[in-house]
Amino acid sequence: MRGTLVALFVFSAVLFGATFQIETELEYDFKQVFDSIKFRLIVPLMGTEFIASGGFRKDNIVTPPYGDFLRGHYWYWDEGYFKYRGQNIEVDVGVKKNTVGPGEFYNLFLSEKDFSYPTVRVTWFYLSRKISVETLWAVLRTFSTEDKPAKGLVYRRLLLLPLEGLEIGYQESVLFLNRYFDPYYYFVPIPIPGIQEFWHLSAPWGVRPAQLDDNSMVGAYAVLHGGSWRTYAELLIDDINMNRFLSPESYQNPDKIAFLIGFSGRRDPVRFTIEVAGATAYTFERTRADKPYEYVFFEGTSYPIEKNMIGYKYGENNIACVIDFEYRFANWTFSLGWESVIFGTRTPHLPWHGGSMPSGTRWLIGEISSLNTLRATISYRSQEVYAFNLEDVFFAGTLGVRNSQPFVGFSFSLSINM
Repeated sequence: MRGTLVALFVFSAVLFGATFQIETELEYDFKQVFDSIKFRLIVPLMGTEFIASGGFRKDNIVTPPYGDFLRGHYWYWDEGYFKYRGQNIEVDVGVKKNTVGPGEFYNLFLSEKDFSYPTVRVTWFYLSRKISVETLWAVLRTFSTEDKPAKGLVYRRLLLLPLEGLEIGYQESVLFLNRYFDPYYYFVPIPIPGIQEFWHLSAPWGVRPAQLDDNSMVGAYAVLHGGSWRTYAELLIDDINMNRFLSPESYQNPDKIAFLIGFSGRRDPVRFTIEVAGATAYTFERTRADKPYEYVFFEGTSYPIEKNMIGYKYGENNIACVIDFEYRFANWTFSLGWESVIFGTRTPHLPWHGGSMPSGTRWLIGEISSLNTLRATISYRSQEVYAFNLEDVFFAGTLGVRNSQPFVGFSFSLSINM
């Protein structure tokens, strides 16, 4: 079977043409070098595309085998999936990264990180794409170990286009342990929190909440756009205090929410984008020490939060702002970007930062720190290179400073039609 698939890919690549891409990145902060090289192959195959990629990376975080021989680099897979785009349906099946939401720099529910995972992502379109329904099932851990249970995730979105230039989306996700697939969350067309609470009924099928290791979230976003601009806002609710309405004199549990607001506009040759995002304390965090359902890929590790979060990259208890300016002339682009992030204590694996659940919402609490990054980049892209079947060539150089620490960077990519 494997030989048949390989033969089919080779035949398809020869008959219909494939694209081979190389992407390299390097950054040096005058203390350490961070670099990567990625190879990607895109093969047309019977109305679909098969996309596969992987390479080598040095991030000074992962300790690879044969580290001396590879000079600190480790190999990784990045993608391996089929993609189909039709008039009324879009399907991605395989191992890949996923991003959802309106943000250009920040994404609350799912954001692209270094880690790829098995995915089945299906989007249905209705009424000339004025209504769409998206369902994504992801396997975050296919097997259980002594201290790490199997783990899966389901994300769903309902998108409406009620008026020209207006998009409204409802989103929800649930992370669950001890199984990597849950058909109820994937197929039953009612809100995920309702499905979760169904198991808590006093009924023969009822399960005590402490025994059901699920973490569900809901949210919504809106996008208003014109011909050359768009403005957008998004809200994620991990938990919200309903006692403020139902019982104002009683205990007030903390709101656990994340938010995003942004604007992007273009007036040639200039493009300007600004985004502000953040999350209150305890958002995405586990609430019981023995229930590892925090919203991360790998619980119980020292892996950096920015690389480990499934959704919003900075996790809980912070506010972030990014401003990006671009100026294009011919094939050249100059960009200037500034990002500032203020952090409080972040402990996704430690409920309530090691204390007891407080009364009322908390934000920017605990040990406060900040990260400020300024970078300038000049890049060149040509999509009209005919020598050696080159389709696209890109290179860029970067100068920047991160909390008073300077850094330089370089990136290069090319595409070859085979």
